[in-house]
Amino acid sequence: MPLFIWNYKKANGSAGKKVWVLLFTLFTAHFGVFGQPEKQKWVDSVYNQLTFEAKIGQLVMLPVDVASENSVNRTRELIQDYNIGGIVFTGGGPQRITTHITQLQQHAQVPLLIGLNAEEGLGSTLDSTLLFPSSLMLGAIQDDSLLYYLGMEIGRQLTTLGIHITFAPTADLSTIFQSENLMNHTFGDNPQRVARAATLYMKGFQQTGIIPVAKHYPHYNLSVGGYVKGKPIMKLAQHDDQSLLPLKELFAAGCPAVLSSTLHDPIFPDKRNRLKRKTKVLPEALPTLYTADYLKQTLKFQGVVFSYVPDVKTILRKNQPGDSEMYALLAGNDVLLFPENVSATIKKLRRQIKKNPQLETQLTTRVKKVLALKYDAGLHHKHKEPAVTVEQLNTIDAHVLKHTLYEKAVTIVKNDNDILPVKILENKKFASVSIGQPADNEFSRFLSNYTSVDHYALPYPGKDYTEVLEQLKGYDVVFAGVFLTAVGLEKTYPALLDSLSRITNLTVCNFGPPSKLSLFDKAPQIVQAYMDDPLMRQLVPQIIFGGLPATGKLPLKINEAITESAGFNAPSLNRLSYTLPEAAGLNSQTLEKIAVIAREAIDGKSTPGCHVLVIRKGKVVYDRSFGWYTYENQTPVTSETIYDLASVSKVMGTLQTIMFLYDRGLIDIYKKASVYLPELALTNKKDLTVKDILTHQSGLVPFIPLWDQTVSDNKFLPLYYSTEPSEKFPFHVSPNLYGSQQLKDSLWKWTFDSRLLTKPERTPHTLRYSDVGFWLMHRLAEHMLNQPMNEFLHQNLYEPMGASTVGYLPLERFDAGRIAPTEIDTIFRKSLLIGTVHDERAAMLGGLAGHAGLFGNALDVGKLGQMLLQNGSYGGQQYYKPETIQLFTAKQFDNSRRGLGWDKPVQSDWATPTSLFASARTFGHTGFTGTCIWIDPEFDLVYVFLSNRVHPVRNGKLITTNIRSRIQDAIYQSIFDHNQYQTDYSWSKSK
Repeated sequence: MPLFIWNYKKANGSAGKKVWVLLFTLFTAHFGVFGQPEKQKWVDSVYNQLTFEAKIGQLVMLPVDVASENSVNRTRELIQDYNIGGIVFTGGGPQRITTHITQLQQHAQVPLLIGLNAEEGLGSTLDSTLLFPSSLMLGAIQDDSLLYYLGMEIGRQLTTLGIHITFAPTADLSTIFQSENLMNHTFGDNPQRVARAATLYMKGFQQTGIIPVAKHYPHYNLSVGGYVKGKPIMKLAQHDDQSLLPLKELFAAGCPAVLSSTLHDPIFPDKRNRLKRKTKVLPEALPTLYTADYLKQTLKFQGVVFSYVPDVKTILRKNQPGDSEMYALLAGNDVLLFPENVSATIKKLRRQIKKNPQLETQLTTRVKKVLALKYDAGLHHKHKEPAVTVEQLNTIDAHVLKHTLYEKAVTIVKNDNDILPVKILENKKFASVSIGQPADNEFSRFLSNYTSVDHYALPYPGKDYTEVLEQLKGYDVVFAGVFLTAVGLEKTYPALLDSLSRITNLTVCNFGPPSKLSLFDKAPQIVQAYMDDPLMRQLVPQIIFGGLPATGKLPLKINEAITESAGFNAPSLNRLSYTLPEAAGLNSQTLEKIAVIAREAIDGKSTPGCHVLVIRKGKVVYDRSFGWYTYENQTPVTSETIYDLASVSKVMGTLQTIMFLYDRGLIDIYKKASVYLPELALTNKKDLTVKDILTHQSGLVPFIPLWDQTVSDNKFLPLYYSTEPSEKFPFHVSPNLYGSQQLKDSLWKWTFDSRLLTKPERTPHTLRYSDVGFWLMHRLAEHMLNQPMNEFLHQNLYEPMGASTVGYLPLERFDAGRIAPTEIDTIFRKSLLIGTVHDERAAMLGGLAGHAGLFGNALDVGKLGQMLLQNGSYGGQQYYKPETIQLFTAKQFDNSRRGLGWDKPVQSDWATPTSLFASARTFGHTGFTGTCIWIDPEFDLVYVFLSNRVHPVRNGKLITTNIRSRIQDAIYQSIFDHNQYQTDYSWSKSK
């Protein structure tokens, strides 16, 4: 029969938030003040109905592992027999927990206070839930507001689960003498910083109605003076105001509870000698029993003091059932965590009270404090715990917050040579060495996202580091990743790193605890990452190359060379970074439509495979491969797959040289092309302006059937082709086919002699898409630059940007296995085309043409698109003036959608090459092989789609099914959905 009736429905939604805000207002007043009439009335009414056994029971919180039926059943019996005050979940999953909360509450006469250790999130204790950064890692973050929002987010998850109390924050100060585990549970060694961090974290919990229990008093923050049964005994000559500052600040800010520890604390020294003979407590740890009294008497703490009974047991000489619990209560603690024998505790305490009746007054005070705590937790109202799904806990907002915390924590501890972030990519050889991991891992792969990097490893003990050292000679820059799995290599890798620092520009990235920094503190560049998990391995390369800024500061002193607050603020260089879609304003679920459409294309044989890249606000939010190189399904498409870009070459190749010439004032687009290409002066093309050619309104024919003029009876003319390369036949046309210099000369002559389209007199030519115009632009650019176009672009654009896969003639730089095949050409080249340009006319020019011939992977094409979106700036370099970009990408004529070289959407017209959602400022291009890039400044968006739809033969399914534009539709829809369906609770929105 319950002692009272609950009549409360759990708060949800906005109404719930108002209830929690009200509770928080009550919460800050907290203990010692039962002046609120309703609260005092409830506490007294419940207390007056409790038996002596039930009063003791209210001071007990039992451990429960929901994964163990025995644990749950035993707890249920104790709740029924002794009116236990609360439980602390120590394991299991969230769905089981909500089920057992409901069941166990039904057996409680007074509602149970539910606790969980969530210092680093629910993942600290529960499976299937998020684990957030350690306190030490949080101590590196300079944006204090993030700690508050983290407290709120974890608090949201706890309240969703039905938890009332958590054991955080930790107010201890760290020292280099501590174990790595203890160190990770501190915010650092700076008292002011720790105090501020702990206070903000606590207030975040309180904002959601969660009761925080601060840790610890005494502190885990001093040098180790010895051990008692495995527990550290710390040297402490006297109380240090600085070491107590974090707790004092927490108490002043309304901290309601604290967890006492069992460390040596030399307070009340006058009592020590007297009590040594009378107690069963080890003399070295005797003063621990009085820490709770010290908190209340000296620090004026009026909250609830929790004691972890298994720790108390370690300081007893002899331990009879109930001894640990009794001594913890006699020492002034209010709540017993994880007692071993509740029955024996009740019996021994009853005997103590008979000997000393004043203890009963103390018992009354403590029980009422616990009941007041329950009132503040909302337990004076009954509520039914809802069924909780993992998705309700692990929300996208929570993942975004975790991602942000990781970003903000990374610390550049040293930057002696001022190379971080890496600015110059060209003419440098980069390598990575992974210590404790194989060469291929998330860290090395993400380094390669920014430039060409070779990868090596010292993966296990016993491997001779001199072999690795020899391999790394000759590299200009080496990035060394030291991983947690480097255990056992401490005698090997410091020597390797020391040697490397003398022969190359070395950056050491430590994914382990900061204490390891002393092993390589002489390295010129050091990056501290704090965590060794996939997310952190991905983030560190982004900071190294300036995709993200670095703002973290080391939260503790390591040695004289590496001090607390060490850290260099490194700016972003506006290179691409990576994030979750929601962090860039897209909806993840809507983006999943892309995969559905891509699989439709593959299943319908529109293309054997493809790659989709989406960049928003300078961040890669979608980078995914689908399908295979061929329909034989032998080689899967990956992010490294290189595609024939077809007519995307016009804008990412030839047009870039024209923009460069214009940007430097070397050409005027309004002048005749013959001014810059004298070969046109004596042809029918002498009056064509550069602008007319770039906008496809010059009257040039769409194409010229050049191939037909080099064959006879379907046989190659020996004047133009040979099956063997030679000085006379230097141009690679296709496998086992090479073109002569005379072929190239003839092609240009036939181009210059080609006809123009007819038109009425005194009227301009209308839009007629033409490859020929870009042949002429290619010729013009090389004449003005006095350099082959492919060399110029590689030196001045692709290599400096780190777009290493973009370029012409890919077989000269990459293995054919990285390149997606295009057509099986049965008519002209009579072979499968892999790495040789698909377009016949470009192939006749040796793979280097104005309209086709460029190859690249999606990421590197995306880098070029992002540079253009950023008005010509990328990686700390300005490639074009903003006004140049704006001119070339703008619509040029009312009767044409075209920009200067760029294609653009047709607004509100189904014939548009883009999504109907694309803004009028959008620019880009498509390619015949099944490629496209679209850049939308209005939405800060870059979209890249690459495929080999012409394999094994040309087909139009990709076009007729609108695969490319439908995927683009899904991208825009994800933006609209994100804006429309913001979650009710969002840390970023709150911020």
